[in-house]
Formats: sequence, C-alpha cells, structure tokens
Amino acid sequence: MSLLGFLFSPEKKLNANLDLAEALLAAQNLSADENSTVVKKSKKVEKILETCTTRQAILDKVIELCGDPATPRQKYIRAVAYTRAKADYREDAIKALELYLADAPYENSYKNEHHFWGRKPFSREEEKKIHLADMYYHLGKEYEGKHSFNQALTCFNKELELIPFYPGPYCRISSIHIKKNQLTSAMNTLLGAKKTSYYKPLKYKTPAGDQETDDTFKKVIDNHILDLEKKIETGYVYAAKKKRRE
Repeated sequence: MSLLGFLFSPEKKLNANLDLAEALLAAQNLSADENSTVVKKSKKVEKILETCTTRQAILDKVIELCGDPATPRQKYIRAVAYTRAKADYREDAIKALELYLADAPYENSYKNEHHFWGRKPFSREEEKKIHLADMYYHLGKEYEGKHSFNQALTCFNKELELIPFYPGPYCRISSIHIKKNQLTSAMNTLLGAKKTSYYKPLKYKTPAGDQETDDTFKKVIDNHILDLEKKIETGYVYAAKKKRRE
C-alpha cells in the first residue's frame, strides 16, 4: 500500500474519527477554563464546538463520527453519547447500551481508572467490573425513565452483582420496588445491605499514619431506611406522573 493509501485507509479514518469523538465527549465534561485549554490542543475539536452550539448537537456529531457500531470502542462511545442525550433519545440509548453490554467491553474505558477501597487500589479486573456496573446503571436509569420497572430492576441487580461494595445499587433496587408499590421488598433490600460486611465502617490508615474511618455505605443505607420507614408509616403509594399534553 502506498503512503497516501495508508494515510487515508478506512481503518485510519475511522480511528481518527473515534479519537475526535472521544475528545468531544471529554470536552463536554470539563469546566469552562479546562475546556478552553483542551480546545486549544485540537483545532478539529475547536471547529466542531464552534459549529455545534448546543450540547445535543455535539452529541449528534459524536454519534455520526462513530459510524456503524462494529467494535467495542465504537459501541462504547455511541452508548455514552446516547446516555447524555435528551430524553427523546431514550430508545436509542437503550439499544446502544444493550449492544455494548452484549460484547467485550472497551478496555480503554477502564484501564486507566483508579478506584480504592480504603487505601487498597482495585485490580484491573475489579475496575472492569466497576465500568460494566456503570453501564448497567445507565441502562437501568433509561428503563426507569420509561417506567419499564422490571427491566430496570434486572439492570440494577446486575449492577449489584458487579459492585456489592457500593450502596448505590441497593438503593436503586429499593427505589424500583417502591415505584412498584412493593414496600416490603424495598425494605428487605436495604436490610439485606445491612447484613453485608460492607455495612461495617471501613477503618484504614493514611500514608501519614493517621487512622481514618469511612462509613459512607452505612450512612447511605441508614438514610434510605429512615426515608422508607416514613413512607410505610404514611401509607405511601407511588403514582406515575402523567405526561403533559402538548
């Protein structure tokens, strides 16, 4: 292959488009000052941000740059873009997330992440699970947004399987049960969280040798239990809000 042919090969063009798509997603997450610094590093990003004046227009451009989703990278970028899109794109977001989760994950989406349990860093495999749990969280929220509570519950249960050490999944599962007017099941989920080893405050030493205690898990679960107890006492019944007519 000639040098010119190599530079403009479909694979090179696709990778360049995906690099640009990821840069646009990254720019959306930055503050105004940080954004200006990043934009100066890429004229292409700067030009697109000048042309696409709304958040949704930028996301539409990201989706366009991804092309037909064939690789884990393409599927991941499209899924992220759709999760940030307007509610009108909910069905597209669900399809994109399900497509991504049906395949091997995009390694670059988690390989440089650094989460800790106290002072202990998570392994690469644990980071992978955290990443997948985050994608199931987004899928669950999309289903919850369309009142497909059984599907949302399936997603949040999968999230819990992957990251049982975080309180969020327990609370989301409980919340879905509440929306299904299953308050006993909602409470049992939270009480189940209290029985885990993660409910006990985590004690560890800082690099300076100081003793630290992290009781976030306990506080979050306890607060949700108190809130649910009040709902039960007042005979709470969930009723979905009716959409306004245009």
